[in-house]
Amino acid sequence: MNIIILHILVILLAYCIGSIPTGLWYAQYVHHQDIRQLGSGNSGATNIGRNFGLKAAVIVTVIDVLKGLIPTVLAGWIFAESPAAVMLTGLAAALGHAYPIWAEFKGGKMVATSFGVLAGFNIWLGIIAAIVLFLFMFLFSIVSFAAMTSFYIGVILVACFAHSWIYVIGFTLLWCLLLFRHEKNLKALAKNEERVMSFGLHLYEKTIYPLIKNYLYENVEVDDLA
Repeated sequence: MNIIILHILVILLAYCIGSIPTGLWYAQYVHHQDIRQLGSGNSGATNIGRNFGLKAAVIVTVIDVLKGLIPTVLAGWIFAESPAAVMLTGLAAALGHAYPIWAEFKGGKMVATSFGVLAGFNIWLGIIAAIVLFLFMFLFSIVSFAAMTSFYIGVILVACFAHSWIYVIGFTLLWCLLLFRHEKNLKALAKNEERVMSFGLHLYEKTIYPLIKNYLYENVEVDDLA
């Protein structure tokens, strides 16, 4: 098979895998409900968890991560000598999650799938970024801030350890796409209006939370992030 055709087929496959609307289908086939009509209307793991519990949120998150990880690992195996093909495959999977062909091109914000792409590129970098994500979620209880910041740290790690500048450019582009998908969240953060999860350090009133409360949480409704 012509190598160019193989590249195209793998990238298209990655997009189709990324397009699987995990949260939407989980709600429809397991609970017989449309998640878009519940809570925030978002099909991501947070809204899934709020409506169907922690187990459901974990299931959706794991599958969304695999949507980025599997195509990237597959591309790394097939195109070991082509960083561009590997990176384009990962980007295709992430874009599929954001603009899924199976759900009228209305998808999620690419967080879990992007972390899957990072883990597919290098499992240790993915693990480190995930640890930072959960640490920031605990410290600040703002998922959007934690996701964008921890993935940015992942990009820095890629720049330090990647053997090709193509990966640096690719993951920087992926981070920019994350910012674009979080446009409303960024505006809310700028206005100090982003919603805060009912999880994390702020629940422990006798810790350092009182020191940061006035700065970060003044006039912010404590609620799960959609």
